[in-house]
Amino acid sequence: MDEENISDKETTSDEAVDDRGTNQSEGRAILKRLRDNGFESSDEKLAVALGRPVEEVEAWTGGTAEVVDDDVIMKARGIAKERGIEIE
Repeated sequence: MDEENISDKETTSDEAVDDRGTNQSEGRAILKRLRDNGFESSDEKLAVALGRPVEEVEAWTGGTAEVVDDDVIMKARGIAKERGIEIE
């Protein structure tokens, strides 16, 4: 990844990723709570449920610069609602 792409990700960290105004750090927190409370703290199990690569989930839950998108937040909220897991 080059410096321009890293810079772009850093500048979007406070921007809303969904229509509820969730920012990147809030999105990561939602994913961590879902993983911890619904998937035995397993990035692998959460990745399967979200239909995403485990490396991507590890980047989100590990706090690296990987951008959380609106699709994954919507899926996380849907899974939490379906399973009765409090994530917000």
